[in-house]
Amino acid sequence: MQQFSVVLHEMRKWFESFGWYQLLRQFEMHLLFGGLGILVFRKLLYLLLPFGAYDTLQLIFFTIPLSAIAYHAFLIGAWMTLVSLKNFKYLPYAFWGYAAYILFPFTSISLSSLISAGVYAFLGYAVFKYSASSYAAVERA
Repeated sequence: MQQFSVVLHEMRKWFESFGWYQLLRQFEMHLLFGGLGILVFRKLLYLLLPFGAYDTLQLIFFTIPLSAIAYHAFLIGAWMTLVSLKNFKYLPYAFWGYAAYILFPFTSISLSSLISAGVYAFLGYAVFKYSASSYAAVERA
């Protein structure tokens, strides 16, 4: 845990050397949970709307690449939240939410989706374990 704490500290210093980090820093939670929310909303729309609406959904989420933008916003938000001082405690819940998003609607579960969900669930557990450790408390002080 101490080595991970040192890595986070150095990565935070490296991110702070970029100008764009200061601009995006205030939106880290919006990027993290907003990207996840758009991805879940897309799956819900495909599940609930009739087949005739698929052309419109394809236009919104793939022709206008809203799905790709949401995925990248989630990843950028995850990296920025990982190095933040005050919002670090919310990152495991985002990882667990993304693991549930991968498996949703729980009807066509394959080995690849189980492995992907397992990786994100493990990352959530590891970050949760680190956030509860004494090294994270020292880093946040």
